[in-house]
Amino acid sequence: MDILERSHLTIIREVAREGSLTAAGARLNVTQPALSHSIRKIEQQLGVKIWRREGRSLVLTQAGEWLLSLANRLLPQFELAESRLEQFANGGRGTLRIGMECHPCYQWLLKVVSPYLERWPKVDVDVRQKFQFGGIGALFSNEIDILVTPDPLYKPGLKFTPVFDYELVLAVGPEHPLRNAKFVLPEQLAEETLITYPVPSERLDIYTQFLQPAGIGPRQQKQIETTDIMLVMVAHGRGVAALPRWLVKEYATRFQLHPVKLGKKGIAKQIFLGHRETDEDIKYLEDFIKFASETGK
Repeated sequence: MDILERSHLTIIREVAREGSLTAAGARLNVTQPALSHSIRKIEQQLGVKIWRREGRSLVLTQAGEWLLSLANRLLPQFELAESRLEQFANGGRGTLRIGMECHPCYQWLLKVVSPYLERWPKVDVDVRQKFQFGGIGALFSNEIDILVTPDPLYKPGLKFTPVFDYELVLAVGPEHPLRNAKFVLPEQLAEETLITYPVPSERLDIYTQFLQPAGIGPRQQKQIETTDIMLVMVAHGRGVAALPRWLVKEYATRFQLHPVKLGKKGIAKQIFLGHRETDEDIKYLEDFIKFASETGK
């Protein structure tokens, strides 16, 4: 059996990602026939079947699934190494990959990214959503460089820096009976429709810090991915939502929203930026965290 090559892993990953040879070929800048030939050659070289045909689809065999898992672990390491070497060669040039575990944080992030790019003209920023609520693994696998999260999970090799304080409040519409309340109690939400992002309830502070300790649940929960649509629904009386006070204030005039404190004491939160300790010598990453901290104050 010949030695497994990086190109083999790349092809396996792209075919699995794209779901078709045509799309994978476009990603790899090769034609579909050329990619088919490469697939046959890989199987001949390795002496094992990696794919099997099911109709028009290619499905990974058990060996193929194992190789895909290997590709997903190793290829990001190669890509990170090449990126780092390029940065060393060019001095401060690279891409800062940011993973988001905070749906409503994009407006805040925009305020940081725009001036940051002016400070670092040779650095690009790539914001990735697919790591929502699974970003720790993405940091460890080198798929992202910074994780934006309100819920840091401290692990050896990772460092989290608080950059922004905020209060979680209940957003209600202009006709809602709670719109002028000083605060809301958990039992007052028992008959409400709670609009949330598509996140498990165990990761939502409105549940873990407010409703569940009181043994209360909303009458109904609706999940909406887009902040603007969520706020339109709240403004039109279709439900209420728990959001950062700063976000509600920014949209208050546009959507006629009212922020109401959650409980007598409120719910205080922070946004953290997580990164690998081994990356602390990367100047543009260090400066992003410092600049974000200054912007958040």
